[in-house]
Amino acid sequence: PTCAVLTNGEARCWGNNSEGQLGDGSWTPSNVPVVPFNLPVVTSITAGDAHTCAIKFDQRVTCWGDNFSGQLGTGSNSPGPTPRSVALVTGATALAAGDAHTCAVRTSGEVSCWGDNVNGQLGNGTFSGSYVAGPVTGLSGGGVTSIQASSGTTCVNRTSGVPACWGANDFGQAGNGVTLPPPPQAGDPPPPDLRVNVPTSVVGLTGVTAVGTGIEHNCAVGGAGAVSCWGRNQRSQLGDGLTTNSSTPRSVTSLSGMQQVAGGDTHTCAMRSNGTAVCWGDNTWGKLGTNDTTSSTTPRPVVGL
Repeated sequence: PTCAVLTNGEARCWGNNSEGQLGDGSWTPSNVPVVPFNLPVVTSITAGDAHTCAIKFDQRVTCWGDNFSGQLGTGSNSPGPTPRSVALVTGATALAAGDAHTCAVRTSGEVSCWGDNVNGQLGNGTFSGSYVAGPVTGLSGGGVTSIQASSGTTCVNRTSGVPACWGANDFGQAGNGVTLPPPPQAGDPPPPDLRVNVPTSVVGLTGVTAVGTGIEHNCAVGGAGAVSCWGRNQRSQLGDGLTTNSSTPRSVTSLSGMQQVAGGDTHTCAMRSNGTAVCWGDNTWGKLGTNDTTSSTTPRPVVGL
């Protein structure tokens, strides 16, 4: 789904609703915004693959939609097409939803996660999922300022300016510098297990001001608004002019002055403080906003912004 918070704190969602992720009590998709049922004023909202979560005015968390892996954090895996309170989470300041897991930053700067954990994306040192929120290992000292989640990876930025990631890492998206195996060939032995189930600092990055996640790649904004990306790069979504994957951050070609960065499946976009934006990677269906469908290994300006 797609969701938004209005200036008065009301939430609206629209799009697919096969698992009740719009929160209006139905399973009917909507091509116009609908109001989640009985949802009070919220401060932020995040949508995963088929579930949605929001922070209420009292800094408690509520979720709705698919719950097969416990991503609603209610203590069970029963789905819910209307908002339901997340257990054991108070003082939430930021949320991130992946495919089937959810994480919250709390006022203490600590992080709690719940749901699917097959890739270690809950960051608790195991690969076992959880129907209730639990602390992320190694972040008990706080200092987390923001959080982002993708299909199987979670990343945070910290007051130190050194981001950390955990979870799926088969394309180097954890950014821990591990040696990636070559593309598999017939008869090769099973590839090594590269999953990371506790937070690990992203190699070589300092002074980071913002982090953005794609499906299988991640990016960060650093000093002077430069952008670095790491992970899968088969469609040049790292923006370095190459198509090889990387487990260490690579500088996006000739890019500075950026304030935010966000990734999709196979493309990435970044925005300056003046509202202008650039995108790079796969341009199928015109997702780069460049008034054509030509893919690009390096950033191109978005037209009309």
